[in-house]
Amino acid sequence: MLDRKIIFVLFLSLFHFSVKAQKQELRTLYLQQISLDADWSTTFDGGYYKGLTNANYTRWGIRNVTKYRLNGTLVLDAGFMYNRVDRYENGVENEFRPHQSLHVAYPRFENMTIKHRFRMEEQFYTHSYNDKTDFATRLRYAVSTQRAIDFKKRIEPNTLYWKASCELSFNFIGRLIEEDKHLFQRGRYGLGLGYQFNSKMSIEGMVYYQRTYSNASFHEYSDLTIYNFYLKRRVFWQKKKKKVVSPT
Repeated sequence: MLDRKIIFVLFLSLFHFSVKAQKQELRTLYLQQISLDADWSTTFDGGYYKGLTNANYTRWGIRNVTKYRLNGTLVLDAGFMYNRVDRYENGVENEFRPHQSLHVAYPRFENMTIKHRFRMEEQFYTHSYNDKTDFATRLRYAVSTQRAIDFKKRIEPNTLYWKASCELSFNFIGRLIEEDKHLFQRGRYGLGLGYQFNSKMSIEGMVYYQRTYSNASFHEYSDLTIYNFYLKRRVFWQKKKKKVVSPT
C-alpha cells in the first residue's frame, strides 16, 4: 500500500510541473526488436514529433541500435539516429547522432529491476539556412524501472504496469561548451503506464517533464512537457542447428 501511495504522489508532482511547462511535444513512436540469439539483438525505432502550444516545429527521426549482453547485469550497445527538424521560421535542421551505451541492471528484486544507462552521444548538425556544421558531445545517464500494477505479479502477457524514469544530460565538448560555458544540460523525469498484450507486443504512454538550462548559473532555462506513446514489438529469430546424423 505504501508503494502505491508513493507512485500516486509522484504522478501528482509530475502533473503539477508539466502543466506549468512553457512548451509541449507529442511523440508517436514505433519500436521493432529482433533477437538474434541469447546475447545479440538489434532494434529499429522511429516516429513523429510535433511541437504543441509555443513549440513551433515538427520532427521525425529513425534509429538503429545493436546490443550485446555481457551477462545478466551488463549490456553494451551502439547505434545511430537521424533527426529532421523543421523549425518553420528558421528552416530545416538535420541531426546525425551516433552513440555508445552501457546498461546496468542492478539491484534486482523479485518483481522489479532498477536499470541504469550510461550513454555517450556525438551530435552533428547541418542547416538549410546556412552552410555551418555544428558538433557537440554529451553524456546521458538514465535510471528507470517498471512494475506490474499488482505488485505481487511479474510483467507478463495481459499485464498492466507502471514505468518511472529520470535522465540527466551533460555537455562535454563542441559548440555547446564553447558558447554557453555550462556542463549540466537538462533533466528529464517521466511516469507512465504500459500494457503487455503478449510476449511480442506492448504499448506504453509516458509523460515527461524536461528542464533544459542554457548557462552555468541555471537562471536561464526552458521547460517542456513530452507526451510519449510507444508501440513495441519483438521478433525472436534464431538459426536452427543442423541435425547431425550419426553413421550407422
